Amino acid sequence: MENGKDIYFAPMIIPTLSRSEHFVRLVESLKRNGWAKYTDIYISVDFPPADKYKKGWQEICDYLDHGDFSVFHAFHVSKQSVNLGCFENYDFLLNQVKDCYECWISSDDDVCFSPNFLEYMDKVLWHYRDNDKVLLVSGYSHPLPWRVKEGASCFRENFIVHTWGAGVWKSKQSIYLDYFQSGQFLKDAGKFVKEGKDKNMTETAFRNYFAAALSLGDQTRLFRMDSDVAMTAYVSCKEAYCVLPVLSKVRNFGFDGTGEYCPNITQFGQHSGDYNYTLQPIDEATTFEFIPDESEESLRQNFLLENEFDNDFSPESQMKLELARHNYQMIKRYGRGLAMFFHLFDFVARKLRKL
Repeated sequence: MENGKDIYFAPMIIPTLSRSEHFVRLVESLKRNGWAKYTDIYISVDFPPADKYKKGWQEICDYLDHGDFSVFHAFHVSKQSVNLGCFENYDFLLNQVKDCYECWISSDDDVCFSPNFLEYMDKVLWHYRDNDKVLLVSGYSHPLPWRVKEGASCFRENFIVHTWGAGVWKSKQSIYLDYFQSGQFLKDAGKFVKEGKDKNMTETAFRNYFAAALSLGDQTRLFRMDSDVAMTAYVSCKEAYCVLPVLSKVRNFGFDGTGEYCPNITQFGQHSGDYNYTLQPIDEATTFEFIPDESEESLRQNFLLENEFDNDFSPESQMKLELARHNYQMIKRYGRGLAMFFHLFDFVARKLRKL
C-alpha cells in the first residue's frame, strides 16, 4: 500500500470466471477513475468447471492479455489451472493482499463504477481507519431520498451492508471473520433476542438471520463468512456501522441469472426484490468531497426508508419470513439451545414419517 501524507491508497481485488461482458464493463469503468493511477488491481480468473463457461472465460483471458491497463498503479492477473469456485477464488485474492496492505476494496465482477469511486473509497477508508465501530465502506446505496444534512456526500448507518464494491480494514475484519467462522454468530441468537437487538434489524435482515438461526449445514454458510447477509445482521446486532454514499457509486448488472446468488429479475417494481438495478442512477462526478453525516436522527429516518424499500414479496421470501418468525418465537421462549433441540427433533420426526 502506498502512503500519501494524509491517505492510504487501497488495492482492489476482483474474482471472475466467464461473464465477459460484465467483467470488461467493470474494468473499463475503473479505468475512468482519476485515482486509478494510485490503485493496485488484483484479478483472479477461475478455471471453467464446464464447457458452457469456456467461451466467456476465453474472452476475459483475451481481454486481459491484449488490453491496456497502464492507467493503474499496478495490474496483477492470476489465471487458475483448476476450478476453485467463487468463494475460494475470492480467498486466493484475499491471501495476496492481506499481508501487504492495511485495507482493501473487493467487488464482484458484475458491476460498474462511478468516475470517483476509488477516491471515495480511499478517503472514507482513511477517515474511519481508527474508528472501531465503523467496519465497512460500501460504494453502493439503494436509490432512496436519504435523510442527510445539506451537502453531505456519505452517511453512517447500521441496517444494511452491500458488498458490491466494498472496503474493509484488515485489523477489523479479522475480529468479525473469526466470529463468523466459529459459528458463534448464530449461536448468540438467544442473547440478541434477550437484548432486543432484533428491533435494530430491517425485515430483510431479520428474515435472513432468524431463518438460519436454528438451521444446520449449507443453510448457515453465508453466516460463516463475511457475506453481505452476515454483515447486515452483524452491524444491527453489534451496534456497529457501515458507510454509504448518498448517491450510489456502483450500478449492478448481476440480476440477470448469471451469478451465484442474485436472482434473474424480469418483472420490475419499486422494492429491492424487483428493482431494475441496471437503470439505477449513479454518481457521474469525477471527484469526491468527503462530507459525512453521522447524526442519530438521520440514522433513524434512513432506517425507515431502507426497511420500506429493502423487501422481497416473492413466495419463497415470504415462506422464509414465516420460518424466521417461528424460529424467533422458539428462541425467545426456550433459548437458542433448547429451541435447537426441538427443531432437530421435529426435523427427524418429519423424516421418519416419510419412510
